[in-house]
Amino acid sequence: MKQLILLRHAKSSWDFPHLNDYNRPLNERGKRDAPKMAKWLSSQEIKADLIISSGAERAKNTAIAFQALLNTPMEIDDNLYHASRSKLLNIIKQTDSNVKCLILVSHNPGLNDLADYLLSGFPENIPTTGIVSFKLDIQKWSEASHKNASLHFFQYPKNL
Repeated sequence: MKQLILLRHAKSSWDFPHLNDYNRPLNERGKRDAPKMAKWLSSQEIKADLIISSGAERAKNTAIAFQALLNTPMEIDDNLYHASRSKLLNIIKQTDSNVKCLILVSHNPGLNDLADYLLSGFPENIPTTGIVSFKLDIQKWSEASHKNASLHFFQYPKNL
């Protein structure tokens, strides 16, 4: 059994129009929500083995907030930046089988599309700093698909 956690980056700032999208930082709400959600996830006794984050500033800073509280190794993968469902799934499938719980920090619409695929229908929009957790009845990440995934939980800041 594996656990996959999809985490949408925290709310980003639009206060710096000269910055390109990749370099947009978190806004004040994002800076509050990332540690708040990391604390909530930690209270669920989740023992993540690896965080893989988009290199975009807002995603990376969200991942750092989770890494700090969960004490989990983190990798940056620029392929997660605005990745499609299929690209996200390929990254998951390439994860080492020793990883039991994987957190992906990325962007919409790719995360929502992946949740929709894994559950054969996910009617919600994953808001900023939203967390969707799946249980996958697999031994290796290469086996991940909609045929072996079930929703474990869905949580987001405004719901706490």
